Amino acid sequence: MLEFFRSTGTTAIESVEDMLVGMLRDGHEVYETASAALFGGGKSKETKDEVRSTDKRVNQAQRDVRRELMMHASVAESVNLHLVLSYMSVVKDAERIGDYAKNIYDLVKYGSNFEEVADRDHLKGYCDAVGSLILEAAEVFESRDEDRAAELVRKADGFLDQHDDEVKIAFNSTGPVSDAVARALYFRFLKRITAHVMNLLTALVMPVDQLDYYDESKEDRREM
Repeated sequence: MLEFFRSTGTTAIESVEDMLVGMLRDGHEVYETASAALFGGGKSKETKDEVRSTDKRVNQAQRDVRRELMMHASVAESVNLHLVLSYMSVVKDAERIGDYAKNIYDLVKYGSNFEEVADRDHLKGYCDAVGSLILEAAEVFESRDEDRAAELVRKADGFLDQHDDEVKIAFNSTGPVSDAVARALYFRFLKRITAHVMNLLTALVMPVDQLDYYDESKEDRREM
């Protein structure tokens, strides 16, 4: 399906696709930097500056994507309307990945530290899984591999349930309130990052009217 829509006027579209891939990789950089701080690195001016500068680059790329799509839609002899609408929608998902990754660093600023907790490896496993998801999504989007995109979406959908379960565990915990809040927010951020990765991949596998599908709960999806 994607190759059909990219068959004409591809120069601008390919440029946009490259920028979206770059946004994913920059989002992953923010994510890795923030996660490293949460799992032992702690807060520092250097880490703060790196998170902010990379996030600003993502924000600029979002504006560049929208500008490129508007120019393509305005002046191209043959407009890929399907892709213009799709990429105009999912670029915000690429940008939000960086935002939620930045929120993970906010936990560090508030004093959270998962380095010495008893279940560090358990928490770090979720961290690594989402980090790999972002990178794999970048590779899939770069190759325009629709089959792998669908497979990755199914895999990530299972992550959403796991993150919800961990939020419930944090909510019902009997330990310090600050620890419960940090864990609940951490898994909430992981869930949102995962959902935005999935939404971006819908540009490869779903029609325009079903974009943002994974922002909905599974119960609500069945009614769409």
